[in-house]
Amino acid sequence: MALVNLAASGLAGVLWYLWPQLGPWPLLLVLAGQASRVLSSGQWLPRTRFDAPLLLFFVTALLAATLAYNPTLAWAKFWVIVAGLALYAALATTPEEVTLPRVGVIAPRRLLVGSLASLVALYFLLTNDWLRWQGKLSGLDPLLSWLAAWQPALPGHRLHPNVAGGLIAALLPLQAVALPRNRARLSLLAISSAGLLLTLSRGAWMALLISVGVWWGWQHGRRWLARRAADRSTRTWLLAGLSMILLALLLMGAGRGWYPLPAAVSGRLLIWRHSLDLIGDYAFTGLGLDNFEMAYSSYVMLLHVGYQVHSHNILLNVWLEQGLLGLAAFAWLVLALLRRPAAPSFWRAAALIAVGVILLHGQVDDAFYGSRGVLILFLPWALVASPARGAAAPARASAGWAAARPFVWAAVGLLAGVILLLPGTRARFQANLGALRQTQAELAVYTWPQWPLQDELRRSGAINLAPALAHFEAALALDATNATANRRLGQIELSLGQYEAARRHLEAAYASAPGQRATVQLLGESYAIDSQLDRAAGLWRTVDLSQGQIALRTWWYDHIEETGRAALLGQAANQSRR
Repeated sequence: MALVNLAASGLAGVLWYLWPQLGPWPLLLVLAGQASRVLSSGQWLPRTRFDAPLLLFFVTALLAATLAYNPTLAWAKFWVIVAGLALYAALATTPEEVTLPRVGVIAPRRLLVGSLASLVALYFLLTNDWLRWQGKLSGLDPLLSWLAAWQPALPGHRLHPNVAGGLIAALLPLQAVALPRNRARLSLLAISSAGLLLTLSRGAWMALLISVGVWWGWQHGRRWLARRAADRSTRTWLLAGLSMILLALLLMGAGRGWYPLPAAVSGRLLIWRHSLDLIGDYAFTGLGLDNFEMAYSSYVMLLHVGYQVHSHNILLNVWLEQGLLGLAAFAWLVLALLRRPAAPSFWRAAALIAVGVILLHGQVDDAFYGSRGVLILFLPWALVASPARGAAAPARASAGWAAARPFVWAAVGLLAGVILLLPGTRARFQANLGALRQTQAELAVYTWPQWPLQDELRRSGAINLAPALAHFEAALALDATNATANRRLGQIELSLGQYEAARRHLEAAYASAPGQRATVQLLGESYAIDSQLDRAAGLWRTVDLSQGQIALRTWWYDHIEETGRAALLGQAANQSRR
């Protein structure tokens, strides 16, 4: 019946992947599969060493769905996350081998994992818009044209090449381990490798090469050091030290311009920096599942339409959507996987390489959380979750650690309590609540072109910003320098025509966080409409305004018949370009 459970959860996952708007209905399949397993085995869901972080991840995802300003998008993603957790539970409780009548012994986990990378590759090959991506690697353009000529017109969800590349790259190590050594293995690996190549995702290629290389280097380096260092801790610290030195040299070289960064990487760095500004506004709670796009446009880029669908970084995305506890849950998952089990695992090496690919590629794109690929995010953990199939439980804690553990947790809890009670922390939490209330009030209603700008909505009286304003004022009562509260109040006051109050708040925000893009643009606008053109131009020279932000603001002042201020904005913009 474990096989029935796996099939039911897999079918539910496919339904949620293709039609996430189905809501909770595929959950009936999951429950039916689990019920069949319980009835046949007499056991409830067995515990695994990843249960606690996965439960925390689920709870924060549920909270993020309820807090989102766009519940349609949020709940659609939530159910795909549920599908991923259901697949984890089913795969973790499926034995390596199952005997079927008139069929014999089969290996369901190997069959699934061994075919998944090739299935993703085939799906991508059949549905990708090949002509759209010509020119990315010009040497492959003739092949892309040939693929476009015979490709069938299939309906359904399309994978972005970077998403497909990330998925295939992470699944390939698992596939290589799962498949028996025969011709079918070579054929499936060839399909997966061809699919990975044709995604043109250089980030995915590099992530796979680096992950495999690090694993190979770790294994061979450990053997080499074993012949020269008797102490295991010495070997570990030597390898860790060498890794840190290499990473430091790479970062130092990038920072000092020893080697040029590709344009794509430079663009990613800017998005990450701006996403960190947004994280500062929602650090505790997050802003909701799959709700990044308009929040980023409205409160960082200061645009009236969507600009980026996510931050192109898996860690930033989890933090932005599920808050600090969601990020902690994901980090806990990774650390739990790194902890060596008491017994060797057939899947362990491939699972570690797969997670390495997820994390490395996730630093430049986010195939596994920023897309429906979250369905298979937990696959590497599922394969090593159960001691009964070779992924052994963690080694027993020493008696000393067992005795000290309550005191350690008590100390951690006490320290966390002290930090949470600090006025600065309480102010940040109040500002977080204010930003969340403002986002829910504004972006649940705002759509373009029904509302030409967010400012028009704020002026209309169609929304109630009083709860958000109360939280911002509470934050400033605790910490008058809080950047989020000052910037958000300044932005609202500019919209309402309260220009003096806006300038005071924006100057306070700039004094606390001079590097935040939105603060710089808004303060420059405040100076410009007050005829302080030199100060406005000086600020605007330090930020990217290439998306037409100043033209948008000029249109706004013309729209509300404050043509003098519109003219001043134009003059300041011209001066900033000199």
